[in-house]
Amino acid sequence: MTPDISPRNSKFCHDFIDGRCRQGTGCKFKHDILKCSCGLVLRQFDYTSHVHGKRHLGVLAGKPLKARKRATGFPVVEETELSPTTSSSFSRCPHCRKDVPHLEFRDHIMTHDLWKRYNEAIEEAQCDKNGFTVDGLEGIDFGIVAEEEKPIIRLRITRTSTDPPPPVALVKCRLRSSPRKDEHGEKFSVELVGSNWINPGRPRFLLLTFHPSYAGRYDDELELIFWDRTQKTHFIILRRLFATVGNKQEHELLQPSAPYARRQKRVPLRIDGPIRRTLRPPTWTKTRWSALLPKFDIPRDITDILYKSGARSRNSVLALIKGLLPPDFNAKTHSLRFQLLLYLEEEQMKQDLDAYAMDGVKLEPNYPRYELEVAGLAEGRPSVLVGDFILARQEHAASRTWFQGRVHQVLERSVSLRFDDSFNTYRGNSFDVRFVLNRLPLRRMHASLANSNNPPRLLFPGSEHVKNMRTVTQSLMNNIIPINRQVGEDPEQLEAVTAIVNLPPGSPPFIVFGPPGTGKTVTLVEAMRQLLAHHPTRLLVCAPNNSAADLIAQHLSVLGPSTVLRLNSLTRKLSELPPSLHRFSIINDNEVFAMPTVDDLRKYRVVVSTCITAGVPASLGIERGFYSHIFVDEAGQAMEPTVMVPLKELADEKTIIVLAGDNKQMGPIVHSAIASVLGLKTSYLARMMDREIYSLENNSSGGGRGVTIIKLVRNFRSHPAILEFSNEHFYNRELQYCGDPALTHSLETINELPKKKFPLIFHAIIGKDQREAASPSFFNIEEASLVKKYCVSLVSDRRNGLRAEHIAVITPYHAQRIKILNILHRDPKTRDIKVGSVEEFQGQERRVVIISTVRSSTEFITADITRMLGFVASPHRFNVAVTRAQALLVVVGNPKVLSLDPLWRAFLSYVHRGGGWRGKSISWDPEGPVDGEAYDGELRREAAADAEDTLARLKALITRKNAEIDDGFELELDDEEEVGFGFGDGAVFREED
Repeated sequence: MTPDISPRNSKFCHDFIDGRCRQGTGCKFKHDILKCSCGLVLRQFDYTSHVHGKRHLGVLAGKPLKARKRATGFPVVEETELSPTTSSSFSRCPHCRKDVPHLEFRDHIMTHDLWKRYNEAIEEAQCDKNGFTVDGLEGIDFGIVAEEEKPIIRLRITRTSTDPPPPVALVKCRLRSSPRKDEHGEKFSVELVGSNWINPGRPRFLLLTFHPSYAGRYDDELELIFWDRTQKTHFIILRRLFATVGNKQEHELLQPSAPYARRQKRVPLRIDGPIRRTLRPPTWTKTRWSALLPKFDIPRDITDILYKSGARSRNSVLALIKGLLPPDFNAKTHSLRFQLLLYLEEEQMKQDLDAYAMDGVKLEPNYPRYELEVAGLAEGRPSVLVGDFILARQEHAASRTWFQGRVHQVLERSVSLRFDDSFNTYRGNSFDVRFVLNRLPLRRMHASLANSNNPPRLLFPGSEHVKNMRTVTQSLMNNIIPINRQVGEDPEQLEAVTAIVNLPPGSPPFIVFGPPGTGKTVTLVEAMRQLLAHHPTRLLVCAPNNSAADLIAQHLSVLGPSTVLRLNSLTRKLSELPPSLHRFSIINDNEVFAMPTVDDLRKYRVVVSTCITAGVPASLGIERGFYSHIFVDEAGQAMEPTVMVPLKELADEKTIIVLAGDNKQMGPIVHSAIASVLGLKTSYLARMMDREIYSLENNSSGGGRGVTIIKLVRNFRSHPAILEFSNEHFYNRELQYCGDPALTHSLETINELPKKKFPLIFHAIIGKDQREAASPSFFNIEEASLVKKYCVSLVSDRRNGLRAEHIAVITPYHAQRIKILNILHRDPKTRDIKVGSVEEFQGQERRVVIISTVRSSTEFITADITRMLGFVASPHRFNVAVTRAQALLVVVGNPKVLSLDPLWRAFLSYVHRGGGWRGKSISWDPEGPVDGEAYDGELRREAAADAEDTLARLKALITRKNAEIDDGFELELDDEEEVGFGFGDGAVFREED
């Protein structure tokens, strides 16, 4: 029956018009009401069934409908408005707070209802009842068990005294995992001791046995079904069973330090008073800049959209932001578009940093500085560098003045701050502390975008820019005498070097497309050395991060420190710089990086830096065109505005640009979801490779292979079995296996391999992903312990020839990295194994790579699969992770969760077919086709069916008297009070009393 939603019914809001309430956010009435185009007013979640009903279809067919009063004020909704593509087509689920399309809303709510009823039924079944008490109300946990153990727990069933006690028997024990629906489950079993009739004062015992077979967590449910002969009814008491196979000491060591508590979201920080400035770190050498960077503060119209949007959805905000973008994307509007995206990114970064604000904390004086302890500093949460600002104000102070503290030193758990001298009067008080975003990188990007240097050949190269360019000829290649002999043995590398050396001034950017292990950096370095040896060139060499820039500088170090300068940011820690590069860097007497003078900078033929620090030469006074070539390695990892810093600041109409990278690997890290959707997530390299002149096929525009782009295809890194999957799924099987067998095949016969000659292992383990304290990052103790076991085993066997530095552990979650480091560092043999994120290992390689995937949540009914897997499901991240290994790849994870992603499922099937599977058995056909959506839906349907089955069984036990139990066991009683005990052997027990 349609609810009464007339104006007289005060439960519903009548100022809710056009999707907005005129009373504002303080309105307490319901807003989930809409008016269909047929005239009926109804609740949102009834809409789906309504539009398929007779009444609605009859109206559409032209049948008359009595006019309804239009004075209700409810919004009229047409079907077209409820298309999944429109911003108004979503409703917020009151249970999970997700925006769900209207067409799916009813089913979504019904799923939540099913899960709620299921949990309530299980909770009721767990309760002791009818005078019976069963041990383990909160569950029965065997704890941490070694694989060789077979532990037994005695489960006691007691009954309180009643006079006279009605005869009650335990007639059935059933384990949820049992294929036969009896007392023998997959890994647990139960056995009754004595009679199944239970009287007061005469407890009965069940022997629970755990049968471990592989590492990880096990869980099951034990159903105890009782029969009350007097009432002729069943009742059930349920107990959950748990066990973990692993190392007890390591599990205790890695337990959460504190229960997880979601960090409270703060209102975006708006400093509400004057700021008293402070001094720069005295360890810094003074730099003479030729020009100061403008501030580039975020425009008011952007913040108004972001923070004055009220109850607008993200889609509505996105639509408003799109309205600020130029309608066309070309060389004239390029800077406006990307500056807007940078403002969105900055605002999101500020919000993220605001989450670390602290109130009522102490500042320990160490005059003239103050020490501030910052939880999570060692983890980079928050990230604080020397030179950053931190604001402090006395707690509950009458004055609104904030004191600006400059970070002079960063320790493991604290930072050393220097304030204005007047701050000393506040010694001993408590303070509110706010972290301030370091805007220097953003300002450098804005400055480069905002300048007038917008050459179309760099921003939007087309056929008109390649008219005079030709494919590299064999004779030109013959003129190159490789300095690195390996380059001469690789036709594609030699072709790329020849093309770069012969690029005409003013040509569009040249791209070296380098899939994993194909020698991209070696190729770039060879091209640089050829240019330096035979041409009067000056080179600016950039990379998105310090590790990639350091790697190139080390390759170029043979040229000597008078030729090569490794230019470092003032804020970089000296300890992060490889010792071999110290003599190539400018380090002052305080062991802090310094900037050269403009005259000193002109002396170097090669300057190596990150893309952001590449803005320094222009700020010092270096003119455009001073560098004949600008190289950007790992260009696919950088946001386009980041690459624009060296290109737009220092390239003139003749400067030659060379980009190197792989758009099949990881792209830029972007914090703002809106900026990401609008294009900030697409790297400059990827955008260029989408243009016609960079096609690797036959290109009618005149560009293409050998002219504007070269693809390297010879992989020198990995065993063919390790590379084969990525080769097929990302590189059209074009990669050739050219690695040195002495290295790539060196671990084909180790003991850890399930199948010799196939150096891949997927170790299936069911763990538990957890969080602790206020950290949002996940960790998985079971996986961490298993990773440690592999590491110890590999380095302990001297026949493998492995040392700790030959092994890398990759995990996508910071918390898991800390847990793994914690246990590896306790063993001298594994202490030097590097553990890091996928980003940290892009461009690197190790003989052995072990990947811990972490995620293990299995609530498939209500879970958002994309969110549940997180960035584990990123194809590019996956590609980087599995292509770092040279001779052995080990992946540790929960197959049931990972297989929800089609790419992961295909990979797991590949490993299983190759014979590299360990641990829990595979739960799908590895020979079958991969359909991620079908498998996801199948799991959801299985979980829902299992929940429905459990609900029906529990209900039947309560409502049906003296009837068969749903698994086919039929209960029969006779006058001698005998009862069959459903343990599968047909045994009959008699009460001894």
